[in-house]
Amino acid sequence: MSGRHRPVQEIGSQGRPVGRHRSGRRPEMVTRRRFDADAIAQAAMLDQLEPGWLVWYGTYFRQFYAVAMSGKVGPLCVTAQSCEALRTQMREAEAAVRVAVRVAVRS
Repeated sequence: MSGRHRPVQEIGSQGRPVGRHRSGRRPEMVTRRRFDADAIAQAAMLDQLEPGWLVWYGTYFRQFYAVAMSGKVGPLCVTAQSCEALRTQMREAEAAVRVAVRVAVRS
């Protein structure tokens, strides 16, 4: 909170703290919290490095996601707990697609 003091919480008639949105209470400034900012930044960087993939980080499940944009075999989505693991799965998925395309061409 960088040196700012947190206001003392008001106590209501029933001995409980008064809610922030209660009628008659002055509005407070609420600071926005960013969850997993480092992971979001890693996903954004990987998205820039991988033009054939759409990459993002989901804060709810705390996982990295990537969807292939080529569409050669259909929608291809991979997920991982870390950025490095996601990139490994992306390479494996690309290799599997290359094999599937070669097999389909030979048939």
